[in-house]
Amino acid sequence: MAELSDLHRAKRGVAILAACVVQTLGESDPTFERRFLGRLAAAYRELKDNSEGDVIQEMELLAWTRELLTGFDFINGQKEPWLADYKPGDHDH
Repeated sequence: MAELSDLHRAKRGVAILAACVVQTLGESDPTFERRFLGRLAAAYRELKDNSEGDVIQEMELLAWTRELLTGFDFINGQKEPWLADYKPGDHDH
């Protein structure tokens, strides 16, 4: 496997961090994740349709965040969302 670039690692880390924040907020507000995903989709469309220049990195980060939260991507189909089996308190320190 080829070594990942710093950019790839940073984008992956930001996507994981965003997914964890959204999932945690969703524990106290069950509508939060749905609303976040709606806004994320709007941001993706805005970048795709109304940006000048190369925005592939930004779009990829948004797509990765969505994939972590929903478990779905167009190549592999539906899987479990990121940390789907995590229960609050399981690993709290």
